Amino acid sequence: MSEEKEIAYLDVYIRFNDDQEKDYCFQVNTATKFKDLFAIFKTLPISLRPNVFYNSQPIGFKKSISPGYVTEDGNFLFDEDAMKKVEIIKSNDFLINNEVWPGQLILPIWQFNSFNFYSFISFLLVWLYTDLPDFISPTPGICLTNQITKLLAKIAIYFNQQKIAVNLLEDIENEVGLVPQSLFFVFHILKLLVIFVILWSGVFNPIKVLRLPGSIPKDINIAKEELVKLGWTGTRKATIEEYKEYYREFKINEHGGMIKAHQAGLFNTVKYLGAQLGESEGYNTPLIKENMNATIQNLIEKANEPDFKLKISYNYFQELGFIFAANAENKEGSELAELIKQYRRYGLLVSNNRLKQIVKAKKLQEYPQLKEDLEESKTEPKIEEVK
Repeated sequence: MSEEKEIAYLDVYIRFNDDQEKDYCFQVNTATKFKDLFAIFKTLPISLRPNVFYNSQPIGFKKSISPGYVTEDGNFLFDEDAMKKVEIIKSNDFLINNEVWPGQLILPIWQFNSFNFYSFISFLLVWLYTDLPDFISPTPGICLTNQITKLLAKIAIYFNQQKIAVNLLEDIENEVGLVPQSLFFVFHILKLLVIFVILWSGVFNPIKVLRLPGSIPKDINIAKEELVKLGWTGTRKATIEEYKEYYREFKINEHGGMIKAHQAGLFNTVKYLGAQLGESEGYNTPLIKENMNATIQNLIEKANEPDFKLKISYNYFQELGFIFAANAENKEGSELAELIKQYRRYGLLVSNNRLKQIVKAKKLQEYPQLKEDLEESKTEPKIEEVK
């Protein structure tokens, strides 16, 4: 009998609502296929589509191949072009492990519902037409807003709120001059624009806008075992700005205050923190055998070349894993859980000499002024090392 293939695990990130501040970490294994990700969207009791004009379930997936941003300690964050530079996954039967690098961003493909969109636009236009001022309307007296007001008055009467009903009816029965009618119509246009913006931006984005009688809503109480099965970690990837702010505060606390942090060179480090990556770097590195099998030593040897490219490899991620393991060695319980969460959200906040050389090479490319500052101060930005 042949031995079963060993199952390994990796983290990937999935973007919800097409929002760069909603990149959530999921742990999948080497046997997980893209079609298995559909369970996430069917199970989680929240709306994950961009807005109500898209179908509630994705039809496929694509991966972001935007290079990203390398942090001070050699990890990667997604940049603002993450949704612009993409590669479509051709089959949902493909294994995730064969198509993406560890930690890469996966984007659901959402299908725009043209019928819902144009139906809603038509409704707004009809509503706008019925509310035209009577002095210019071809069909005066059919104001939809007034009809809604009358309906509200009837509801108020039903609940014995006669005073409210009288006030509502008085507002529509009193004669209104041309100027007030015009002002009301302008206000009505603005009101409909606000409604459209709220829906288009996803501020109001329920799972279903209209629920059919007898339909069963999603259960908002999901068992922990089911979340684990989905690969849910509950950790959201930080944006570049969030990382920079967190790094600064973390290091200040680590050094014991602003003065000691300044003496340690923190503020010079923060001035040139991390670097934006370019073509063929980071998550734009082609997932081919040559790159997969490359070593971190190959990167170090090329670091001083003027056209140095930070191409990732499995060995690079192993290096990050070794550093994480060294820092997690004496931690357990909530302390270990917090470290894992920090790692998934911000990446490592410590480094070693090898990663330090690679990141420094990218920073010198990104910030020409950095070389001059280093020569003037005769010091380098300090990075914690794992011994």
